[in-house]
Amino acid sequence: MVDMKTAISALRSDAEIWDGAATDLDAPMSAIGSLGLTGHDVSMYGVDKGIDTTYTGAQTALEDMLRQAAENFSDLAGALRQAADMYDQTEADHQQRIQSAGGN
Repeated sequence: MVDMKTAISALRSDAEIWDGAATDLDAPMSAIGSLGLTGHDVSMYGVDKGIDTTYTGAQTALEDMLRQAAENFSDLAGALRQAADMYDQTEADHQQRIQSAGGN
């Protein structure tokens, strides 16, 4: 059976990885925000066909997806830490009960 301390350490390590993944999305989110197009950036034909608004819609959707992914990654990291904390507390409680039962 896996040592509890090793398993708890793995949960905390995985949480750090997910936090890093969330942070890694900061640069793409910033870059996408600066890549906007307006009617002045496309030809009159492009404006008539809605290229600028379609592009803006796609840009906004991508920003929203990246933001949601970052939030989900952070939430996952938090859940892993919470699970590790619960395992730590449960293990400490069990150790205390064992010592109490043994008269220590």
